[in-house]
Amino acid sequence: MTRWRLACSECGGEWFLEASYDLSEMRRLYHYCRFCRRNTFHDILGREE
Repeated sequence: MTRWRLACSECGGEWFLEASYDLSEMRRLYHYCRFCRRNTFHDILGREE
């Protein structure tokens, strides 16, 4: 599992996503934001080691 650091494009809230696939080729991910409490785009900031 790889741990990815994401940031909400609406509120700027940062969080981590553990995924078994490579997100490095993607720029954004559409996901539920627990801070905004709605589905928003998230910018992929990078991989955490």
